[in-house]
Amino acid sequence: MRQHMLNGWLVAALIALVCLLGITAYVEVRKDVPRVACMRDPMVDGTKAAQLQSCPTACCGSTAPSA
Repeated sequence: MRQHMLNGWLVAALIALVCLLGITAYVEVRKDVPRVACMRDPMVDGTKAAQLQSCPTACCGSTAPSA
């Protein structure tokens, strides 16, 4: 009986871990999409962005470059 209970807790912990990893990955990808879009198409108003650091400011409306 004790072994079944421990196995249940282990399965619950593994499911929680997978959920947390999935949520973390989703949030990171969602934050990174605008930066990747700027890197793929650095054209702003028909001119190229001067530097990679200025691309988020010019393309995406961000005031600080992402690290």
